[in-house]
Amino acid sequence: MTWLIVPDLMPPAEMCAAVLQDLSLPALSTLLARSKRVTATATTSTEAALCAHFQIPYQQDYPIAPICLAADGGKPEQYYWLRADPVHLRATRDQLMLVDSGAFSISQIEAELFAQAFNEYFKDDGYLLYPLRPDRWYLRVAKIPQLRTTPVNQVTGKHIDPHLPQGADSLAWHRFYNEIQMLFFSLAVNDAREQRGELPINSLWCWGGGVMPDIPRMATGKLWTNDPNIRAMALLANMPNDALPDNINNINDDAIVILDQLTGAAQYGDYYGWREAMLVLEQNWFAPLLSQLKAGQIKQLRITTHTPTHQYEWLCQRIDLWRIWRRTPLTQQLTSL
Repeated sequence: MTWLIVPDLMPPAEMCAAVLQDLSLPALSTLLARSKRVTATATTSTEAALCAHFQIPYQQDYPIAPICLAADGGKPEQYYWLRADPVHLRATRDQLMLVDSGAFSISQIEAELFAQAFNEYFKDDGYLLYPLRPDRWYLRVAKIPQLRTTPVNQVTGKHIDPHLPQGADSLAWHRFYNEIQMLFFSLAVNDAREQRGELPINSLWCWGGGVMPDIPRMATGKLWTNDPNIRAMALLANMPNDALPDNINNINDDAIVILDQLTGAAQYGDYYGWREAMLVLEQNWFAPLLSQLKAGQIKQLRITTHTPTHQYEWLCQRIDLWRIWRRTPLTQQLTSL
């Protein structure tokens, strides 16, 4: 089976018809119309779907932080870790919108300056910040917080208030975030960034908390993705993985392919960019996959995407392509609940 996970495949319901208007996607239309569509609420993100695949149990969050820490060369040991990614919070009227590190650059030297200031300020509070990569920082906490968090990629381009940590310790962590913002505002490293015309890093976004889980070894399959978080899962599961190529060439059956080309445009409401990315996916992925399915080169195609409330899947085998009476319009297929 070839499993495509396509984040942001579904535009917002109120925009679906307008975004897809006059957009020629015959291969995708055929694949979705002839497939069996399954809707579920069990998982609502790519990370959650892959954790289920790799048999990684849910803790308070899916424990992305210790998994990525280990893949980046750190030692999770018995501690509770959170990803603490550097972000820029932009004021819009009376709310704050999150901009993640995909929109700015940061050097390792800068990351260590932020961590040094953080660790000095919070040295008596049981927090320790490790910037193992310029854009992937990790927070070790002395006491496990009662928190549920939202992955940073689900908040990028959005106002943060609905996505702040929830749980018994949430109010304390909201205050913690405020302290971080005040600390970072005063740092010389941020003054230097602004003088160079770069976005200041004025907060952290904590998510993916947990202790290191046991991850079963995967016997078959290969993962193709540019997402370092998901590649970290595959690495620890001993599953072969590689960067996403430009097209389907050289990808065999029994593969998991994460097509995230729509995400950047979707996060910031760039619907022209989303349409252009869809045309590239149609040419390089959906049309070749439809041809391979017709020729019997792949046994089954599974296409998965997520909204904040549901997981949507389409399952298609070669025999399903003969059901030519199935002609559900693409706008209807891509309309979420």
